[in-house]
Amino acid sequence: MIWLWGLITIFVSLLILYHLYKAFSSRKMVDNIGSRYVVISGCDTGFGNLLSKRLDIMGMNVISGCLTVDGAKKLKDECSVRLRTIILDVTDEISVQKAVAIVRRDLPQNTGLWGLVNNAGVMPHFAPMEMLTVEDFKAACKVNLFGAISMTLNFLPLIRQGRGRVVNVCSIVATTAYPGLSNYCISKTGLKTFSTCIRRELYRSGVTVHTINPGGFKTNITNQKRLESIFRESFDKCSEDLKSFYGGRIAKRIIYGIGVVDTQVSFKPHLVSDAMVHALLSRSPQRDYIVGYDARFFFRPISILPDIISDLLFSWPAPYGERVL
Repeated sequence: MIWLWGLITIFVSLLILYHLYKAFSSRKMVDNIGSRYVVISGCDTGFGNLLSKRLDIMGMNVISGCLTVDGAKKLKDECSVRLRTIILDVTDEISVQKAVAIVRRDLPQNTGLWGLVNNAGVMPHFAPMEMLTVEDFKAACKVNLFGAISMTLNFLPLIRQGRGRVVNVCSIVATTAYPGLSNYCISKTGLKTFSTCIRRELYRSGVTVHTINPGGFKTNITNQKRLESIFRESFDKCSEDLKSFYGGRIAKRIIYGIGVVDTQVSFKPHLVSDAMVHALLSRSPQRDYIVGYDARFFFRPISILPDIISDLLFSWPAPYGERVL
């Protein structure tokens, strides 16, 4: 019996030492930040905008992709002359290839790309799955999944040359499906799986791949009025049968639930940009970053519960419908 306690003591001691080592080493940053280049998509607003400003202050060479001319101009005006903005639509292959050509031209000779941050994303709908069309699912995947895949495949030669890092902004709903966000969940789950696949394929190439999985944060995507508007729009377009099934009490509960979500989201978006910076510049970056209290203490625990329990927790608000035996 003594030998068993000895083994347990050794195991616990090694576990503590490992976590202490990880905590200490993760604080160390890579050298020569000023000579490294990073490309970020989706920088008009939100996390990409914050990250661009943060890295610019740190002295990194930032190339920020913005969807609109106004967004690019505003970001450029708020940063140093070192930061470069480009007009980038991740759903347009020609736009992505033009961005690659610009970056390749701007990079010093024999210098690869250190970082690619696939941040561009949309949440085009908030409604029960039956209210959506196949095109609605394609709309979410076009940006959140295929846009990130296009960016990664096109920039990968430069990333490999620089033995750099790919950082994909996924979501905590990639591991815990959330009712009403089916097309968004599917697109982010696909992105997370893509990240895992490419990380394993490039494991010995010097390229590393990391995912950022935020919970709810106060951004344009989670704006209460916007979510209510897109739900009402989806509801108005659906058939009379669906309106009868989901209408009345359930529709009111969904609207109420959106209001509750709005009060629970974090007002600290810098936590997400902090995780992005760590993924890009730490000597010991994590593979996956879970960001936000709701992600850590609600969604993450639920993801490991038996489905029978998590299904019950997420079943409100839901219509009872007609039970057929």
